[in-house]
Amino acid sequence: MLVSNLLYYIYLIIHWAIDIYSWIIFLWAIVSWLPVNRGSRFVYWLDWMVEPLIRIVRRFIPLIVGIDFSPIVAMLILQLANRAVTLLFVQLLS
Repeated sequence: MLVSNLLYYIYLIIHWAIDIYSWIIFLWAIVSWLPVNRGSRFVYWLDWMVEPLIRIVRRFIPLIVGIDFSPIVAMLILQLANRAVTLLFVQLLS
């Protein structure tokens, strides 16, 4: 009982972390379209959070007709990882 509760809370933390990171990527993509001060702390924080994953995705997904699809691909990868974590924990808890 204690182990299953612990696993469940670990699952929730991972699940919410992936969801929050997906929203941060979405917000980063929206801010990149707006005329904002690129030197602000908020934009710097968004870049600091998102750029490591986006940089990896950009190595494999080039610009297509000048459009950067790496945020969409990164969010898709995160959602697939979230699904895999869910399936893993369902099997561990059953």
